Amino acid sequence: MFKKLVLAAAFCATASFATWDKFPVLEDHKGETVVGIGFDYEGSSELMLLKPYLGSRFTVAPNLELAVLLPYYVNLSEILCTRYVNLDKNNGLGNPELMARYQITPFLNVFLDVLVPVNQSYEYYDVWVLSFGAQFSKNFGIVDFGSELGLSVNVETDDDFSVPLRLNFGAEADFKLNIPLTPFVGADALVLMGHVTGKNEAGEKYDDNLTGEFAVYPYVGLKYAITPNVVLQASAKTAVGKSVVIGEDTPFMADLKLKMAI
Repeated sequence: MFKKLVLAAAFCATASFATWDKFPVLEDHKGETVVGIGFDYEGSSELMLLKPYLGSRFTVAPNLELAVLLPYYVNLSEILCTRYVNLDKNNGLGNPELMARYQITPFLNVFLDVLVPVNQSYEYYDVWVLSFGAQFSKNFGIVDFGSELGLSVNVETDDDFSVPLRLNFGAEADFKLNIPLTPFVGADALVLMGHVTGKNEAGEKYDDNLTGEFAVYPYVGLKYAITPNVVLQASAKTAVGKSVVIGEDTPFMADLKLKMAI
């Protein structure tokens, strides 16, 4: 149980797949600002969290897009991960995400995301997290298709605890219907590669091979174009897979955001 809860805590902030989206970068000197709020619920009192956030991206040079996302955590459960992460004492700014994408061809991007451990009070999350990979996107008539393949790694700062590499991949289809509403569907996934090491409550060391453990995160959503430059987007996501990744209960995640062109 200790191992499963620790891993659920370690992955809860990285399973959202940090890249801004799976589609081509914006045109040169175009940008976007987003204001949103997420909700995570694990089906029990162990995980219930509000995540307001603010972000912005801008194409600073042809084909080069830079972005930053600032999350904020609000604990909605008195025992939310408190046994290992003490989130009830850490409401506030979460670890910022710095993102860069470069468009090699009209269909192919490469990306690098960095999770900065600003909030050092997280017991098992005070590490740098690097994610990098490639994205492929293409238009098929009314469908805009985007996909992604990447790898995430924790840059460890604690020799007493480590988690495996994560292979991330996903795809999304946006349905352009020539109306203000754009429905979309997609799925993200991660596969663990490597060992988890640490100590249990008795101080005993463990070293378990978790290669092949996985989780899949299907989601659906709607985008509503209030104006050509302002879009309201809502989505819902769940997860299926091994409990060592997603926890003991099936989670539910919702997101509401307002995107504004700049």
